[in-house]
Order: sequence, then C-alpha cells, then structure tokens
Amino acid sequence: MKKIIIIATIALLTACVTRDINDIKEGMSSTEVTDIAGEPAEKVEMPLDIEWWVYEEDKVLLIFENDTVTNVTSEKEIEESLKDFEKGMEDIQKEIEELTK
Repeated sequence: MKKIIIIATIALLTACVTRDINDIKEGMSSTEVTDIAGEPAEKVEMPLDIEWWVYEEDKVLLIFENDTVTNVTSEKEIEESLKDFEKGMEDIQKEIEELTK
C-alpha cells in the first residue's frame, strides 16, 4: 500500500509540472522544443536547412537553422515592431513636412 501511495504521489507531482512555449529559447534543439510545446500546428521547410514552426494557438513562430532555434517571434512582438515602424514613419513624414515648408 505504501508503494502505491508513493507512486501515485510521484505521478501527481509530475503531472503538475507544466512548461509552456514561453520556456523556449534560442539555441534549443527541435527535440527540446517538442518536449516543451509538443508538435507545431504547421512546419514549413525552407532552403538551406531552415524550418519554420508555427504554433497557432500560442501565436508563436519559431525559426530553426540546422535543427536549432535561431528566432522566437510572438504575435505581440510583431505588433510592437509594427507600432515602432508606424511611429518612425510618422516622424519621417513630419520631418519632410517641416523641410518642405
């Protein structure tokens, strides 16, 4: 009986350990990524041993080169980048308007 309780406790503790897509970092292998996040919704093979993995539910794109994560991009990062780009374009437009007055 004691053995069953110990095994059940270990099983419960192991089930409680959760890792998510935010744990994925550059330099990880595809095996490490699938251990953390599972299989992606889509894999896109590119030339030169590059592969894109799309995790639609988490809104994350991983780029692998030679089976190693080289870039982790989330929808939030893309949105922030676009906002910075738009602000930069507005600043340039204001400077052009000032120069052409």
